[in-house]
This record gives sequence, C-alpha cells and structure tokens, in this order.
Amino acid sequence: MDLRLDDPPAPGVVAVAVGGEVDLLAAGVLERFLLGAVADQRGPRPGLLVDLSDAEFFGCAGLNALIAAQHRLDRAGGWLRLVDISPAVARLLDVAGMNTALRVTSSADPNPDLR
Repeated sequence: MDLRLDDPPAPGVVAVAVGGEVDLLAAGVLERFLLGAVADQRGPRPGLLVDLSDAEFFGCAGLNALIAAQHRLDRAGGWLRLVDISPAVARLLDVAGMNTALRVTSSADPNPDLR
C-alpha cells in the first residue's frame, strides 16, 4: 500500500492519496494514518479528501478504516470525501451497500461539495 499527503485544496482540508493493495494488514496502517490526519485538523469544519484512484485492491478492513475516519470527523463537525475511486473501491462500496453512506466526488468536478 502507498500513502501520501497531497497539497490541500483549501484551508482546513487534508488530502490523502491511497494506492496499491489495502488488505487486512494494510488497513490498520491506513486507519492510523487517516485518524492521525483527522486529529491534526484544526478549524470549525475539518475536511478529509481521500484519493482512491490508484487503489488496486480494497478490502472490507480498508472500508472500516474509512468509516472510522468519517465517524471521527462527524463528531468534530467535519466531513470526508472519497475522490476518483478505482473500480475495486467502487465494487466494494456497491457490494457493502456503502455507496450512499460515503460521499464520492471527482477531481474533474469544478465545484465539488467540500463541506
């Protein structure tokens, strides 16, 4: 699994890119990374953008990491968006019935809802 912080698109927003395979072992690292990024957020509406365009495999444990980050942000009055999800992530969200619980946006969207 590859993780990196990208340039934030707006103040109070953290952008994270996830690539490779997010299996059971990697999901723990992903969860700690995302929760750390969320914990570092300051401001009235903290945001987290997670680019999943390069995720080749994404398991249920990875989904749990995303949900944990979303719950933490919800409690802080913030938000989480998945950006440019790969086919592997799209399949998982569909099968798990989470395609409406986790908001997905496109980097090509000129006006993404960043709130």
